[in-house]
This record gives sequence, C-alpha cells and structure tokens, in this order.
Amino acid sequence: MNILVIGAGPAGLMFSSQIKKLNPDWNINIIEKNNQEESVGWGVVLPGRAQQHPANPLSYLSNHESLDAQYLEQFKLTHHNESALTETGVTLCGAERKSMVRELRQLCIGLGISIQYEKPALELNDLECDIYDLVVVSNGINQTSTYYKDALKPTVEFGKNRYMWYGTTQKFDEMNLIFKTKAKGNFVAHCYKYSSNMSTFVVECSEETYRNSGLDEMSTQDAETFIASVFHDELNGHEVISPKGLKWRNFMTLRHEKAYNGNIVLIGDALQSGHFSIGHGTTMAVVGAQLLVKSVHDHAKNINKALADFDKHVMPLMQLFDQHASTSRLWFETVEDRMHLSTPELAKSFATRRDKLPPLPPALGQALEKALSRGAQ
Repeated sequence: MNILVIGAGPAGLMFSSQIKKLNPDWNINIIEKNNQEESVGWGVVLPGRAQQHPANPLSYLSNHESLDAQYLEQFKLTHHNESALTETGVTLCGAERKSMVRELRQLCIGLGISIQYEKPALELNDLECDIYDLVVVSNGINQTSTYYKDALKPTVEFGKNRYMWYGTTQKFDEMNLIFKTKAKGNFVAHCYKYSSNMSTFVVECSEETYRNSGLDEMSTQDAETFIASVFHDELNGHEVISPKGLKWRNFMTLRHEKAYNGNIVLIGDALQSGHFSIGHGTTMAVVGAQLLVKSVHDHAKNINKALADFDKHVMPLMQLFDQHASTSRLWFETVEDRMHLSTPELAKSFATRRDKLPPLPPALGQALEKALSRGAQ
C-alpha cells in the first residue's frame, strides 16, 4: 500500500510507525510544512508511565528515559493564596513536546519511513490522491488549506478567553491550577513540570482582563514580565518564557461530523481539537491514530471499508471528547462568577464541572482495547 501522511506531529507519527511495524513492505511518506527544528510548545500531559500505558507515545520509544519525563500524582488548586491538595487517582506524565516529536520522527526514520520537511500541502492537487491509496491528514489545528471538500469542511468555534502557552524554569511538582485576582482582573495558570528543570505554564484570562491589563498592547517581553509579576509568589522569582512565534489568542475548537472523504482521512487536531484544561489532546491523537491503524490493517484490501470502520469507531469518541473539553472551557470562561468562593468550594466546583457527562476514561480504554486487538507488533 502507498500512503501519504501530512504532518509530522504525534498523530501522524504514531500512525506511520505503528502501521509500518505491522506492514513493513508498505510505502509510507510523511510531509511536514515546518523545518526539522520547528516544534511548537513546551510540555504536554500524557497518561501513565512510559512503556506501561499504550496511549502514552513514550511507551513506543526504546530511549524514553532520555526524555526526562516527569510523573505527577497530585493536584494542587490555589485560590485566595490558599491551596487544596488532592491525589489525582492516576499517574500522569509530563513530557517535553519537542523531544517527544523528535524521537517519534527518529522511530519512523528507523523503520524506513521518509519525512520531507518544509513541504506544505495547501491545495487538493498537493495531496496527489490518485497516486496514493490513502492520504492521512494530521497537520494540526492551525493548518491553512483549500482541499477540504464539503464533506470535510470543519466547524470552527473560538473561545472567549485569551491564553498563552508559557514555559518556566520554576518546577511545579504537582498538576497546578492557580487563580489570581488583581486590580485589572482575574488570571488562571495551568502548570506542571515536564522535565527536571522546566514546567509548562499556560495562562488564561477574559478578553476584558486581557485589555484592561494592557496585554493587548504589550510587547512579548513586557507581557512576560507582567505575567511573572501576577504569579510572583508561585513563580518564586522565575521568569515565564514565550514560545517562538506564538501570541496571546483565543482557543480554537475545530470539529467534524465525519472523519474521511474518499481516500482522505483526518486524525489528531485536524479532526478534533479540545481545550487544554482537560489535558487529553495528545492522548486523543494517539488513540485516534491507533484506531486508524487497526481499521487500515484489518481492511487493507478495501480502503473505503477501512475508513468507514474507522469513522464508525472514532467519531463517537471524538464527540464525547468535544463535550468534555467544551464543558471545561466554558467553566473557565465563566470563572469570574466563582471567584468569591472559598478555596475548598472552588476546588469542588472544578472537580465536578464534567460530572453530568458520560465519563471519558472508560471510552478511551475501550477504544484502545479495540485498536490494539490486532496481534503482536
């Protein structure tokens, strides 16, 4: 089989490596719009310990220990300068996104998969659908393309809050959620360690706070200084660092009613994005990629049947993911209504914000069980 994968991020790399392991004689080419060194972001949250959890991409890397991943089993919410500490109930893994992507790319190359960089696919002709048996679109949420046919045209919704994905050398040993009220408004930080000397530090605030505080007119450096002052106590004098090329923005939720059209199929954020506050973005990318591997491997002689099977199993999961992520996003967009609550009350409100929805972890577990029921790899 001849397969083109667009996008060398976690979803595309996981699909490519796992389908190649099952079918060494298949021809798989990956194209990536950025250069080899460009990879956006700081740390990401993954499930479980490396080599023990099948939805953790590090489990597929023989050198996973070199990534210096950090394991988190406690959650701390800080409000009114008071903290509530609880057990997460599961082991979470903080990992550097850039290192993870780099090693997944090396895994693919080691399997004989070609990766071409600085090769954007913007037009339908770029996909060469008549040359390839299957075209897998995994180029993330911010792709610019004109090849979406009516059947794959996404619905896009922008959140009300502004956010920035910072990094910091301050080490946060738990999953942290920090609420701060300042004269200019309310700010929320989501932070956790992802290496022995770095943490992710995502900050969000309302549009009103964003403008009242002057963030809309600040330079990148001035914004870093301002945010570091807002969270001075928790950062303990450490700076926050902006990722290259990223600015304060509104979260974009991208969703689809269908995962494929013809021999084109979507996975990862190109199929469905979800708010960072539930921490399942990379997990969903891996699970979706594994489901696609299962469908394509089981129905290799009939791509239409393979993609219909994938769509049947992945879309209910993506829709549940969307419900959980959107509910969480809306909770943060209305958090000013809860800032008067005590620390325990706010912690309870946060913990129960998705209780009325069917639970997501069992659905993820069932999807993984199905995806991996394909024999030894």
